[in-house]
Amino acid sequence: MAHLTLTRASTILANQMTIHVVMPDTLPDQPLRTLWLFHGLGDDGSGWLRKTMIEPLAIKAGIAVVMPAMARSFYRNSPGALYGDYLEQEVFAGMRQLLPLSRRSEDNFIAGNSMGGFGAMQYACAHPEQFSAVAALSPVCDLSVVPTIMPDYQHVFEAPIQDDLLEQTFRHSDLLALKQLRWYHGEGLDDFMKADNDRFNIFLTQTLGLNVTYRTTPGSHDWFYWAQAITDVFAWLFD
Repeated sequence: MAHLTLTRASTILANQMTIHVVMPDTLPDQPLRTLWLFHGLGDDGSGWLRKTMIEPLAIKAGIAVVMPAMARSFYRNSPGALYGDYLEQEVFAGMRQLLPLSRRSEDNFIAGNSMGGFGAMQYACAHPEQFSAVAALSPVCDLSVVPTIMPDYQHVFEAPIQDDLLEQTFRHSDLLALKQLRWYHGEGLDDFMKADNDRFNIFLTQTLGLNVTYRTTPGSHDWFYWAQAITDVFAWLFD
């Protein structure tokens, strides 16, 4: 398995940005299936490499995994930095130009933890045609918690924060397209956002009628839980 660390200038962010990629040493005849994997608040794209078994999981599945560094952006545009535009134009589009990554929706999957779970769901709502499956682990789904975990939240969100922003994002998306996707929603039983995630899953399944696998297992809002949960996601995706 090859590990690539790509650092290059972002035109949109006017900064040097890093993206980590793991992919097979020997490339197949066809473009690679790809998991776009988002990190949480306080981490960067290397977190999945340093704290989980993502490389051996990718080797077994024979896929590429792309892990961009997205700072404390919640994967959104803000007045100070257009991280949402960067993600769409320079991460997704840019990496598909540089590497042999499949563009077919059935070969593309998006996932993330915490802030990255929010980001994965948010991006899938905006571009459901690009993916076949979405996995959100301990996603921040009720934004009322954000000021307690991110004192600098006003760099990203206007005050007061719209607590149901993710719910409204789903409500204003193409519901028929979202129903074509497979959804995985994972949450630790001792996570401080467990009740929020329980409620959000009811919204996804009973209100919207999405095809969601909701799995609650022992764990908290930490890498001990996410390291196991990403293994479960790979089993759900590829076994």
